[in-house]
Amino acid sequence: MKKRAAKTPAPGKGAPRGKTLSEKKPSRKTGGTSELDLSVFPSELIARQHRDVCLACVLDVMTRHLGLSGAKAQTEIRRYTPSLDELRAKGLSRPFFIRDAKSSVCPYCEAGDKWHARLAVLRIESAKSTAAARRELIKSLSEPSFAVLEEKATQQDAFFQWAGRISATLDLDDPRWLREVSLHYLARKEPKTDWLAEFSTVRSIRRSRRLETGHELDQGRLFLAPFLFDELLLVQYLISRAHRSGGLTLEGRYTLPELFARLRNSGYLRFTGVNQHNPSDAFEQLLTHLGGGEASQRFYYIVDRRDLLARIKALKDMRVPRAKKTRS
Repeated sequence: MKKRAAKTPAPGKGAPRGKTLSEKKPSRKTGGTSELDLSVFPSELIARQHRDVCLACVLDVMTRHLGLSGAKAQTEIRRYTPSLDELRAKGLSRPFFIRDAKSSVCPYCEAGDKWHARLAVLRIESAKSTAAARRELIKSLSEPSFAVLEEKATQQDAFFQWAGRISATLDLDDPRWLREVSLHYLARKEPKTDWLAEFSTVRSIRRSRRLETGHELDQGRLFLAPFLFDELLLVQYLISRAHRSGGLTLEGRYTLPELFARLRNSGYLRFTGVNQHNPSDAFEQLLTHLGGGEASQRFYYIVDRRDLLARIKALKDMRVPRAKKTRS
């Protein structure tokens, strides 16, 4: 019996491909467009957000109020990229909104789902260890599908924005948040360690009497070097101090004077160069140390415009619906 000759795969069809930074399977959440693969970046350096834009609202303003032709209005939409101020804004106003799972209409004009486009935004916090990967990723992105904006900041800004972001996901009435914060902070502090794998067997977190640096896992107990453990207590106090009287930590609830005494007796204040004798003044110095102070930091925003471009193209010959209602 003759052996059948193996077929040579056509280019792009069945040929094995090496993994790239930007390839990932399409997701329904991104309107059918493929998500960027950010697996080479520590998760704590990535912030994700999205916003929906009602194209009916935009076209209504441009054609009926500004007097632009339909073709000109669509050209302007295809050129649109959010500004840094818009990306940093906490509140959204017309034509931007966050899609409600219970409703498929625009909250401003009641236009249907086919008039809605999604802008996905990724923010990468700069770090020396990921600089090469970040440059490679940005270089692989093509215009006009993607836009990249750079923001100058400080390490203090980056730390407190990170703390605010994870705090928003915590239930401080559930003591399990202490474990979540520990995982988040250790992943930020030592990103080369696979902390998700480490924490899969962790039952308790303790201060080591033997280690000088780093950590050690022993039969479900995670031992941290004294400096690292004390710093984790400080982070937990910072996140929970406004929740109730004092801040909750792995060692229990501390008031500021109690935490000050605890860190002074352990040598943490001396180690970090905090020489204030007043707890409030010492706390300010500790926050400066913890956040990195005014040292330069940069954020890189990647705006995924693919769904916007695809949606405006699909609406090219459609008549803009008159708003059933409008509210700002």
